[in-house]
Amino acid sequence: MSAANRLRALLAAPEPVVAPGAPDPLTALLAQEAGFAALHGTGGGIVRGLGQPDLGQFGLAELVARIGAITEVCPLPIIVDVDSGFGGPLPLARAIRLLARVDAAAVHVEDREVPRRSIDPRDDIMPPGTMVGRIRAALAARGETGPLVIARTDSRPAIGLEAAIDRANCYADAGADIVYVEFIKLREDIEAVARRVEAPKLIAVTRGETAPLTVAELGQMGFRIVVFPADAQLATLHAVRAVLTHIRDNGTAEGFARMATMADRNSLVGTGAAQAFELEHLGGCPPGRCGID
Repeated sequence: MSAANRLRALLAAPEPVVAPGAPDPLTALLAQEAGFAALHGTGGGIVRGLGQPDLGQFGLAELVARIGAITEVCPLPIIVDVDSGFGGPLPLARAIRLLARVDAAAVHVEDREVPRRSIDPRDDIMPPGTMVGRIRAALAARGETGPLVIARTDSRPAIGLEAAIDRANCYADAGADIVYVEFIKLREDIEAVARRVEAPKLIAVTRGETAPLTVAELGQMGFRIVVFPADAQLATLHAVRAVLTHIRDNGTAEGFARMATMADRNSLVGTGAAQAFELEHLGGCPPGRCGID
């Protein structure tokens, strides 16, 4: 079964799909170990993992390579952030085809122009008809088993919540599988989107920015996918900074308790299974061949 169809099966269940941000394969394996059923391929997390600000600074080839590295080792369906789709309908269609090859489960594309200036969230919002064309291009490119298409609107800061809700419904009417209204932080705004957008909905939760609602509460409102794009990477930043500070100040990592063991790391990445596979396939000449009996 393709990742897209696995995600469809998850969406058919009564509870929402919860997808933590997994900007790299190791985080994806940790999410799988923790019992999550899906991943969010956060664009911001991926580009910040390259040491760059999230201002539209990574390209399609980098994105496909990173998502492919994740899907190679982790079977969880991944929802991929393609930002503004790398251009018009043709570049977006190519992005969909390439991500389908690495078994992306879904993509979300936003209604912002390319290049994205990104100085102000009110910049670059495209006309809704242009976004409808993008949605149709993505649907045409995905084929029978390709990724679900999630239409994201970033228009709320520019044109207000009511107009952003209208856009979300328009994008659903254009055929988007799921819609995603960005920049809704207050509870009353989240509730308004939940009430007035009838299509399946995704919401992104960021601690300190989004109203502190639980997955259960968001599911009761009608959100089908809840993503936590930043939390794993923010926790990583905190943990790595702490251990490096400890080593700098003490000249040793001894005494720093919050670390995994080497055995734990090897188990997570499947070192034992890889070694067993290699041993099984070494020295495999058939009898009577290769000059030996």
